[in-house]
Amino acid sequence: MKSNNEIFDLLSLLKVFDANYASDEDCEVLNDLDANNPDDVSKAVDVLLISEFRSYLPTVQARLKELLRSRLDNSAEDFAQLFDRVELVFASSVADRRAFMRALLKGLEDSGKS
Repeated sequence: MKSNNEIFDLLSLLKVFDANYASDEDCEVLNDLDANNPDDVSKAVDVLLISEFRSYLPTVQARLKELLRSRLDNSAEDFAQLFDRVELVFASSVADRRAFMRALLKGLEDSGKS
């Protein structure tokens, strides 16, 4: 990550999956999902992130998606600084952070098509 601002921007996307932020009901939903299965990540995005994401201004939505794309385009980016700051409430730990973030971005992009 280039800066703390980028980390905090991307944390805004992950907070709905964080044990320190998610409600008990949300934790129950996530606990049944596998963080390493792109379909489950997509489901989590649909259920917990999309409504909040859509409340952001369109310019903020576009900026966050572009930031995520640019970080994924950087092959050296492992998202360690980001994932070290959250405690995700999925049935399993994230084995491949890049794959998780790629699935998250796909979920955000797919939601914009509907």
